[in-house]
Amino acid sequence: MPLRTLVFVCFTVISAPGLAAMVDYEFTIDNKTVNITGDPVSALAINDQIPAPVIRAAVGDTLRVTFHNELDELSTVHWHGILLPPDQDGVAYLNTRPIEPGGSHTFEFPITHAGTFWYHSHTDLQIQKGLYGSVVLTDPENPQNLQDEVVVFSDWTDEPVANVLNNLKSDDNFYSFEKETLQTWDKVLANGGAAVRNRLNGAFTRMGPMDLTDVHYDNFLVNGATINSLNVEDASATQIRLRLINGSTSSYFDVEYAGGPMTIIAADGQDVVPINVLRLRMATAETYDVLVPLESASAFELRATSVDGTGYSSLFVGSGTRVTAPGLPPPNLYLMDHANMEISEMSGMNDMNHAMHNDMQVTQETHGATHTEHNETMPALDVIPHMTNYENLMALKPSSLDANQQWREIALTLTGSMERYVWSFDGQTLRENPQILIRKGENVRMQLTNETMMNHPLHLHGHFFRVVNQHGERSPLKHTVNIPPMGQVIIEFDANEDQDWLFHCHNQYHMKSGMNRVISYEESSIFTPEIARQIVPSQRWFDIQEFHLMSAFADYEYSIFDERHEFRFEADFDMVETYEVHLMYNYHFNRFVSGFVGMEGREHHHGKNHDITIAGVNVLLPFMIDSEWRVDDHGDFRLELQSELPLTRHVGLDWRWNTDNEYRYGINFKLNNRWAVTVHTDTEYGDGIGVKFFY
Repeated sequence: MPLRTLVFVCFTVISAPGLAAMVDYEFTIDNKTVNITGDPVSALAINDQIPAPVIRAAVGDTLRVTFHNELDELSTVHWHGILLPPDQDGVAYLNTRPIEPGGSHTFEFPITHAGTFWYHSHTDLQIQKGLYGSVVLTDPENPQNLQDEVVVFSDWTDEPVANVLNNLKSDDNFYSFEKETLQTWDKVLANGGAAVRNRLNGAFTRMGPMDLTDVHYDNFLVNGATINSLNVEDASATQIRLRLINGSTSSYFDVEYAGGPMTIIAADGQDVVPINVLRLRMATAETYDVLVPLESASAFELRATSVDGTGYSSLFVGSGTRVTAPGLPPPNLYLMDHANMEISEMSGMNDMNHAMHNDMQVTQETHGATHTEHNETMPALDVIPHMTNYENLMALKPSSLDANQQWREIALTLTGSMERYVWSFDGQTLRENPQILIRKGENVRMQLTNETMMNHPLHLHGHFFRVVNQHGERSPLKHTVNIPPMGQVIIEFDANEDQDWLFHCHNQYHMKSGMNRVISYEESSIFTPEIARQIVPSQRWFDIQEFHLMSAFADYEYSIFDERHEFRFEADFDMVETYEVHLMYNYHFNRFVSGFVGMEGREHHHGKNHDITIAGVNVLLPFMIDSEWRVDDHGDFRLELQSELPLTRHVGLDWRWNTDNEYRYGINFKLNNRWAVTVHTDTEYGDGIGVKFFY
């Protein structure tokens, strides 16, 4: 058990017929130096621990937790998945005051349900630097004799988290280059006709090659280390319960146990009909409770591999000879048809699972409700090779909503741009459209359609919702649901709370880039324009600088931008008599179209000298060609086209041409994320060789 600075339990008398415990914890949030990669870096910790100490309480208890903030910045704590009063939810300004530097805050709320949950900071990107821990809530009326352990998966980077978001905003391929997952034409061709068709189809529909994850992580952790171990207390035990928590900032994991299939008994703290899986995909912020087999002379590896194949963490369960789980090769992105990803993943499992679904339906009707009873009396279940979605999850009890309540239908489209790293609902970020209104006593059905090429783990505070699947009234209850690329999921919940609750993508970088809404109860909402201003991400404006220093010329570009607006300065010159300067304002309507106005000044050695005002639109054409359609104050029209093609990981081609018969072509040799050696030819400046720097 982790050490705690102060943990004590006192008992208070409540109304008949019995007693309930007041469970008290007291924690300190502070800086901590860690060495995970071989280099000491600054992190954040609760009671000097990463993950934070486990919090345990039982149904009927009152949980009281005091946090002392020793940081020089604000912090918050959100109770992920726990039903509680809105003022205890921990979202700064929306429903709970932030914890000021040097200040303290006490949370106090009754425990009304059991399950595996977690707590984490909801301020900026503090979760990435270590502010997360687990919560185990038990039901005294449903005791178990199994050893019960918490397993927290997470991701780690030594890089300052503000830099990570800046890099994502600056270049959509920044981390793909580091991870060696950049999709290049040499490998497209090497993977044959299917890969060529995928690339051309994607490019034609203006969907560039995607990666499965955004960030290149230095390490993946389990209970705070890349490799960890878990002792079994009873050498004669044949199984153990593991409470799996994906406490990462943005990672999805494929989890596999070397000792054989895992039996899932709960998802997001809610009991489900047991199912056996060899490999389980966990979206960011999800929890699963599993039973795994033991052998007295073996230590079985529980391996959590990042879905992009860039790394994994290992937990060895038991003592004795170490038995490793199978290694997973990186996925072949060139052969993935992303437009049909959800369908292809589901269809591969349908036939083999139909019989199992029928067996489970019968078993649920004829057996008791506790996990121990299920394990002892259920017939052997079929094993799902790889569970990547929710079609196999079935609630223990009917989860249908009251048919007499009025229904509210909400359709939300998940939108965004990997190129500019802006994520949104219905094309609008939290800053632009912060609120969704509902009324207490309604049944709310949300149709969530993902039009992006990324996974999005959506989390609703303060509620459990039904993930509508083939099991109808037995559809499972969850608080976090993955919406796969180009996929659709329907969730339903009883609007039985009050005030205001956050609904957002739990990929923290997506959330901080706009994929948020506040779900407000019309009758009791305390949401105001001032709160709306306070809850938006603290960083709005980002900037990019790019500089070419060539033997024949130089150019410099600087832009500062938010999700919609961009101000850009461009200059190129040959240091003798030729120069061209642009000062522009750009408004991005969506990821395909933007409009601009600006000024251009130029002096060329062949006499093309002018200062003009220009306006026009930028349109992303099929095959990922950027086009600029502009007119100046003399009525002259010009069309300009440009594109970049990654030929290999290090070599790329860029080109630019316009209807004034001006062009520039270049070959770049990329040294790292920021530097490249480049050879260019240009109509104005001739040929040149030099370097390109990006920041």
